[in-house]
Amino acid sequence: MTDLDHRLQQLADELNQALIRQLADKGVLTTPAWRAAFEETPRHLFVPRFTLPDNLGGQSHYAADPERQEDWLRAVYHDEALLTDFDEQGVLVSSCSAPTVVATMLEQSGATEGDSVLEIGTGTGWTAALLSHRLGSESVTSVDVNPAYVDQARERLDALGLAPRLAVADGYGGYPERAPYDRIIATASLRKVPPAWLAQTRPGGTILTDIRGAFAGNLARLTVGSDQSARGQFLPTKLNFMPLRSPDQPFRLLPELSSRAVHEAGKSRTTRLAPGALRERGRVFAFFAQLAMPGTESGHVKVTDGPIYFCVTDPGTGAWARVEVTPGDPAADRQVTQGGDRQLWDELEAAHEQWLRLGQPRPEDFTILIRPGGEQVVALPASDTRWSLPL
Repeated sequence: MTDLDHRLQQLADELNQALIRQLADKGVLTTPAWRAAFEETPRHLFVPRFTLPDNLGGQSHYAADPERQEDWLRAVYHDEALLTDFDEQGVLVSSCSAPTVVATMLEQSGATEGDSVLEIGTGTGWTAALLSHRLGSESVTSVDVNPAYVDQARERLDALGLAPRLAVADGYGGYPERAPYDRIIATASLRKVPPAWLAQTRPGGTILTDIRGAFAGNLARLTVGSDQSARGQFLPTKLNFMPLRSPDQPFRLLPELSSRAVHEAGKSRTTRLAPGALRERGRVFAFFAQLAMPGTESGHVKVTDGPIYFCVTDPGTGAWARVEVTPGDPAADRQVTQGGDRQLWDELEAAHEQWLRLGQPRPEDFTILIRPGGEQVVALPASDTRWSLPL
């Protein structure tokens, strides 16, 4: 916890109230009980230091140091994710989600008094605090794979008089010790819903998670059946959670494969499908493309003293494709180079053509079904088209 003098405490209260009004005006914070939770568990208590990208492509660092507290407070109450931890390679591994995202998750979860909730991904502890304020500490369980995050969150929650069950655990396996749960809420992205979550959710309970493939993800809400089946749909909400860190879900552009993608010779040709197509209109096509190309990964790779490439890879076969990222007309012809047993850019172009033929469906047009045997199927009911999520 950070002690503030009277002037800064007043500023923190004003900034928090302004943020709450902003969330209410956007329509993502509508329930009075959740609004009260935001008022009583202000964000600055959970992020004593963090990083934000700056306008020059670098990063700005903020901390609750006495000489910088006002700048720190004002940054805390921006409606954006705060980057809180990086690994030894400088890869982001933890953040405090944007308030819009947190409010959306809480509202969409349907959690209410009397419900027991499992949160996957404790992080800073802010979401666990909001849940505990609304539901009572005894109803909330939160797990994280990083012991340091759990210890820090516990200290912050204790200072507010909140005591949910916090545990160090691989979130992919849930937390069976306190199952079954009425709601499971994941603040990390996954390629599919883990079987353990289905087993640990009461029949009629819900799972809220970000299902994410190679290019983008969307929030899915599922209702669990008595036979550990589940059905639901994708919501319009577009999130940007980091992948769940678990050995059961490797989820990163492999260094050796990305190096091959930018340095090896392959078959080259022109393409009119620029990488920017995956970012247009809120990544609507990107959501479709990942269904059509299961098991693939993507990312930007910068060559030392050279260009930046957008790469698509398939760790299973070693196939790769690269396209140089250049400014200008997104429809301009550009070179694509591919290698391996799969022609990944050909597949991406075919997916784009299919998406256009189907009327450019949006994520909320899709449903998700998990059958009792574990198969997970995403469907576009309007076209009777289906895809299986990767095992």
